[in-house]
Amino acid sequence: MFFHNFKYSLLLLLKNKSLVFWTLAFPIIMAMLFNMAFSDLESEDKFDVIDIAVVNSTDFDNNTIFKKSLESLSEGDDKLFNISYVGADRARTMLEDREITAYLVFHSDDVKVTVNSNGIEESIVCYVVEEIKSDCAVIMDVGTQYITSEIAKGNYDIDYEQYFTNTANDLLNHSVNIKDDSSSKLSYSMIEYYSLIAMTCLYSGLLSMTLINYRLANISSVGKRSTISPVRKGGMILGSLAASFVVQLFGLLILYLFMLFFIKVDFGTNLPFIIALSVMGVLAGLTFGVACAVLLKLNENAKLTALIAATMVGSFLSGMMGITMKNIVDKNVPVLNWINPVAMITDGLYSLYYYETPDRFYFDVISLAIFSAVMILISIRGLRRQKHDSI
Repeated sequence: MFFHNFKYSLLLLLKNKSLVFWTLAFPIIMAMLFNMAFSDLESEDKFDVIDIAVVNSTDFDNNTIFKKSLESLSEGDDKLFNISYVGADRARTMLEDREITAYLVFHSDDVKVTVNSNGIEESIVCYVVEEIKSDCAVIMDVGTQYITSEIAKGNYDIDYEQYFTNTANDLLNHSVNIKDDSSSKLSYSMIEYYSLIAMTCLYSGLLSMTLINYRLANISSVGKRSTISPVRKGGMILGSLAASFVVQLFGLLILYLFMLFFIKVDFGTNLPFIIALSVMGVLAGLTFGVACAVLLKLNENAKLTALIAATMVGSFLSGMMGITMKNIVDKNVPVLNWINPVAMITDGLYSLYYYETPDRFYFDVISLAIFSAVMILISIRGLRRQKHDSI
């Protein structure tokens, strides 16, 4: 009976032109529009080289670590800084005239950063300076421990200057490694493509709701016959879910192939994780559609409208229309995102995009699996409890 129901449901979905459009054609149209709108965005959003000044002084000349670090960051095609070495008065004038972002003044072993405002470039300059200062502290600490150890061993013949120079060079080769990675780490177009994938997963609810509505006694004549037949309701739901699942996965496959080979979207090494999350997202959307079809006592069009409205509200709260909304909900009413399948999908996609470790991703996948299981149990229980005075 399961396979018969699966085959019947599959044919029913494929003959519905409206569902085929929303499942297969609409995501591709959206991908084309995103490509047209954001094709040049990455090149425009790359960081420009930051103009800074260093006040010439004996203290700066004697600070070998800072001097070499700044030189390495102002050389090559991917350099971070354009550095002007000027006097104190000239540095202040350049900052006031917006010719530079910041200037550095050295006093003994310390350095002071002067800026006019707070911004990304100013933050980068301050970050670099703090990193180099941290390296200096490490070098001094390691050097002190080494000298103390050598003296304790009775070795007083130590070339202090050479040792500190070698240690500084070794550390500089492994530190202050900042480069312009904005095209891959700050890609607004990738965020939009991820949102498109999440939206496509959620459309699976339309498929499952259509099939379940077709088998409800108060919606169609087929549903009346199904209700009085001795068919197990669990098998009926699972057969409908399986057919919807296959159709939606086929739609996602076409979308992925289109994005990979036609508009050249680079998912990098995250593609297997994105596909796995998409599969769970489709399952969550399917089960949510079934639950809405079973629990809502409305006509077919009203149920579809309610499902679309719920999806849009969930999308809004999850940050699909703006990432800041998700942060607001997480801070003030976090329980909404805990039960929102849209938030689980988008959070999983963003975790792949922003985080180095997959812990947050696995949590979202497990959350989607639990949500799907709960929706299935609710749907089966709801079908079993349905009663009709007359059919």
